[in-house]
Amino acid sequence: MAGAGYKLFNTGDVLTAAQVNTYLQEQVVMVFANAAARTTALSSVLSEGMVSYLKDTNATEVYDGSAWVGIGNSGDITGVTAGTGLSGGGTSGDVTLSLSTPVSATNGGTAQSTYTTGDLLYASATNTLTKRAIGTTGQVLTVSGGVPTWATASSGGAYTLLNTVTMSGASNISQSTDFTGYRQAVIEYENITCGSTWNLETRINNSTTLYGGNFFSNDSTAIGNTVGSSIVQTGSGGAQKSSTRLDGLLTINNPASTAAYKVCDYQSMYTRNTAGDPIWTLTNKGVFRSASAITSIVFESNSGNFSGGTVRIYGVK
Repeated sequence: MAGAGYKLFNTGDVLTAAQVNTYLQEQVVMVFANAAARTTALSSVLSEGMVSYLKDTNATEVYDGSAWVGIGNSGDITGVTAGTGLSGGGTSGDVTLSLSTPVSATNGGTAQSTYTTGDLLYASATNTLTKRAIGTTGQVLTVSGGVPTWATASSGGAYTLLNTVTMSGASNISQSTDFTGYRQAVIEYENITCGSTWNLETRINNSTTLYGGNFFSNDSTAIGNTVGSSIVQTGSGGAQKSSTRLDGLLTINNPASTAAYKVCDYQSMYTRNTAGDPIWTLTNKGVFRSASAITSIVFESNSGNFSGGTVRIYGVK
């Protein structure tokens, strides 16, 4: 019977029919044309452990006591085909598959094929990944339009410098400024100089209506009457030298609001630079009586061109 193992025969031994059947017939690889021929030949002598080879299917099989079971077959895979986004494949031997296009985001990839140093990936839409290029030195990552974006960091903590204005060469200088997203506008006047007998006015949205309209004047005698906006006089006139100098600070609340008036607060220091003149100071408060958003600031001298100084416009978050 198959499975009898190994037997050592010595010179002169006589082989019996049982020995031939057990150690030779039942423990060799028998070759048949097909499964039907095997069934006919072995129908009465099947034994667990028999091994056969079928020529029609090139299959080697072993009898497990109840059925013939394939061994050492190559399986039923006849070829590997490269699908979408893949290259390679084959129908024989070892095959290799390689990515030929980026894998989509919905299939676990990024859909990107190249990257630059510093690139960031973010979802720009549902199931869509997009690259955000690196910002510049000092910028911070913030949100705009629902997606991350790089923006200049606020200078001085909550202050963001929006505009710098050089005060020279004209008597009227206009500066457009977008205060969207800021709760306060701050205007800093540094060493402003002009011709003689002059006052400096700062007009919000270039408003020119005085008392009862949209003007706020820092004439201290008119505090109780002012309701609006043009600001910043260095005094009430008089003979002033061409080297008259002004330094000051103006704050405007809710500059981007389209539903509320804007409270203004102004402080300044100026000197006429004549012998014995003191340093003059102004402190004033008022209201820009308009619900319009502030989009421009106009600086105007009532006598001669500006000859020096700097104005800086900040937004405060």
